[in-house]
Amino acid sequence: MAFNPRNDEMSRDRGQVLFRFRPGQTFDHRAGYTAQVIQLGRDEEFDGPSLDRDHLVQEAMRFVRRWRAAGRAFVAGSDRAPEFPGDQDRLADRHYEVVVPGKVFCRIWPRVVRCSRAGCGHVWTASDPRPGTDDWPPACPACGGVVGNRQLQFVFAHKCGETSPMYPPSKCPRGHTRFRLDDRASRFRDFRWECMTCGFPLGVQWSCSNSSCSYPDKFMNPLLHSAGTAHVGHGLTLVNVTTTEEATRQSNPLYTAAVLGWWLGEITEDEFRRLTDGHTVDVPDEVVESIRVMEDAGLHDQARALRARFMPVEVDHLRDRVGKALGLDTGSDDARGLATELHTYRRVLNLKRLGVPRLQREARNPERRALYERYPGVLAAAGLSRDTCLVSDLPITYLAIGYSRTGFSPEEADLVPYRGRVSRSAPEKTLLYAHPTQAEALLFPVDRDRVSRWMVRNDLVSQRTLDDAGGVAQWLVHQLGPSNGQALSHEVRPAPGHPDLPVHELFGLLHSLSHQILRALAVDSGYSETSLSEYLFPYDLAFAVYPNGGSDFSLGAMRTVLEQNLDAVVRRAVDNDSCLYDPNCMITNEGADHGCLQLPETACQSWNRNLSRWHLFGSPDGSRVGYWDPTL
Repeated sequence: MAFNPRNDEMSRDRGQVLFRFRPGQTFDHRAGYTAQVIQLGRDEEFDGPSLDRDHLVQEAMRFVRRWRAAGRAFVAGSDRAPEFPGDQDRLADRHYEVVVPGKVFCRIWPRVVRCSRAGCGHVWTASDPRPGTDDWPPACPACGGVVGNRQLQFVFAHKCGETSPMYPPSKCPRGHTRFRLDDRASRFRDFRWECMTCGFPLGVQWSCSNSSCSYPDKFMNPLLHSAGTAHVGHGLTLVNVTTTEEATRQSNPLYTAAVLGWWLGEITEDEFRRLTDGHTVDVPDEVVESIRVMEDAGLHDQARALRARFMPVEVDHLRDRVGKALGLDTGSDDARGLATELHTYRRVLNLKRLGVPRLQREARNPERRALYERYPGVLAAAGLSRDTCLVSDLPITYLAIGYSRTGFSPEEADLVPYRGRVSRSAPEKTLLYAHPTQAEALLFPVDRDRVSRWMVRNDLVSQRTLDDAGGVAQWLVHQLGPSNGQALSHEVRPAPGHPDLPVHELFGLLHSLSHQILRALAVDSGYSETSLSEYLFPYDLAFAVYPNGGSDFSLGAMRTVLEQNLDAVVRRAVDNDSCLYDPNCMITNEGADHGCLQLPETACQSWNRNLSRWHLFGSPDGSRVGYWDPTL
């Protein structure tokens, strides 16, 4: 059969492409061969929401910086993202290009073919087939056999990102050049090349030939081409409300102080808008001095009233207050990164929402009204806020940044960028692939008072420390700084007394709550677990669950859950305290494996890290109190 690179049966949506068909990734083509994606083409007909290119690039650069920092913490002086633009380059953002993909270009790869005849088994490297002319797979050059020949499914991969086909040796010690592969063993290290002429055995191994590879160990790992570690995609899911109004606000030099001040309650929503819109006024010095005297004297209400009347926002005063509260210079990059994190949730709250109070007001009949009046009690019993609501059109952008091989983290492998040209005449750049969508989502804020009690009961932090910080959310911001809340979600819990332990446990609680609710929603929403995803707002102690654009489709399913059985979903999450693999799972894995809390890769934002049913239900020995403990 002649090779045909165009196959209409390979139609995929953009979400599937960025999960399974990224550049450098291999896949089993429906035409019967193994292919490798070499490039993603721009979607010239894309008419979806406009994307703030600068925002996406800055988020990608922040992701790369975190990857590098984590790598340096593991090996001092290392660079685990060597092919990305360097932090010292002031024009680093110019080296990036954001692409919304619409086409996938691939090639047959690897071109190492094995003869299917039992008496032959010859393995050779074939030439690139010409589309519409050359048959694939080709005839065996040793015996002429055609039927059943297929590509060798094994490849070599290195932690620097280099990959190679499993080429046969060029010759044996006696000069013979034809080989078969003995892969009957259960371990790659026991595979052998066998000379078809003299039977001489040779080991199956390959060394990394990447000239920029910084690893001293050049040994490449043999893998099945479709193995999970052969190509590990890395990216970010962003709630990205991109409007002209918001873009203008973010370019305002007062944006950082305004966001942080709004989050701390120093300014109102109206003051935030006036400040970021540039509508400030000159205030007489005597008014400014009077306000400061009142505040020094403890007359805060009077000072607040005078401030609201004469000076909607005094910028220097706001910066001072924010700096003292958070310990940050509002002009620093760290402060701006923190403002970006906090503003994300604020923008979500400004979207069109449907909450429990409105359901109660607009109930169609007494039975529905009685149902909705039960919702707040059920949510409170589960430690969820009564502000739980439906966001009708949550703008979500997945940004594919790079990939790694043979490992999932900076401790294990390098982060490799996607490089290419968006057009023939354009220069080569670091490409970021974006998938913007809109989806209805259920937003679950967590009860902050209950979180505080949970942390105090588990000796993670004292009540006085939380009070001094202004509450658990402010305490968390002090601990995390401008990271994204996942930086401390280590795979291994920090040792007792380690300063990262309280944040690690708090993030684990939020992550475990999200997974438990998502699992319950998969039962009552009509979606499977693979078709739902989470989005965590760690700084605001909230999470959202939304359809991720997978194979399932159920229009309005999330709204139906809110209107008809939110109480059943929450109760299911609280009552489902068991696992198929208990008691072993609860004792040895802290209640987190694929039979309970762990979710498919498409559903989890954080690679199933830092999950534990102990966070929710307590430890078997009673040493740790669960969030859903009735005594909390």
